[in-house]
Amino acid sequence: MPGFVGNHRVFKADPSATTSSTLACKLITSFGDNPNRRPPLPDINGNIFLFDDITGKLQATLEANYITGLRTAAASIVATEQVFLSRIPNASNLVLGIIGTGTQGEYHAIGFLNTHKFSKIKLWNRTKARSEKLMEKLRNLAPSTINSGVKVAVYDSVEECCKDCDIIVTATSTSSPLVFKRFLKPNVHINTVGAGRSHHAELAQDIYDECNVFIDYSIGAKVELANLRSTIVGEIGEVILGTKTAPAGGISVFQSIGMATEDVTVGRFFYEKYKQSKGM
Repeated sequence: MPGFVGNHRVFKADPSATTSSTLACKLITSFGDNPNRRPPLPDINGNIFLFDDITGKLQATLEANYITGLRTAAASIVATEQVFLSRIPNASNLVLGIIGTGTQGEYHAIGFLNTHKFSKIKLWNRTKARSEKLMEKLRNLAPSTINSGVKVAVYDSVEECCKDCDIIVTATSTSSPLVFKRFLKPNVHINTVGAGRSHHAELAQDIYDECNVFIDYSIGAKVELANLRSTIVGEIGEVILGTKTAPAGGISVFQSIGMATEDVTVGRFFYEKYKQSKGM
């Protein structure tokens, strides 16, 4: 996933900072037997190669699994804010559902735990022990977040987990639908980040028949979502810029594909923070 981002501030919180350009490429390998090894390894491994944008010289190699988890969860949180939470200001007693409690499910759960208030977080995973492990982790983290009183629970079925949820994250490797329209409230937002054969396998067609879909990258969507039968409203960036409008109600879906520019900028951020820590 090669990417170039020109004329940007690495630290946006500092308006006095000068702008620069970033050139990088993320390389991913996928070996399905890795989780069965002893010790187990991630089935997907990645590295980000950061280059000098003037000379092309390699500046750094960054382990990308952690960075990918952060940037993917951050993108979902921004999408949720833009297309769903924007229509329910001062929302309270929100319920979050996480379908699939692997790496991406965990990053999303922790990300939402630290950014928005929830009364309950509901978890489901094919292997229940993984959900139980994440439940304990979230319960331990909650007192140090804005969700000190949140209830975290594990559910035996996807339907039970989705019931009464305002926001849902699907983060599985399924190749067949897990979430059906009858599981959902009339007004709900879903972030789909599954890594199966199809980026839209997790949701049933009866959801796509009625929902408004938002994407992160239209060029990528033409390939990754070529077989999707639904209404694609536009990119989240277009909503942020005000050129596309979020729905006033109903089911909204953020179809997360992933963008090289996200890896590029977050990788550069980590590199600059590293240099600061070393006084470079």
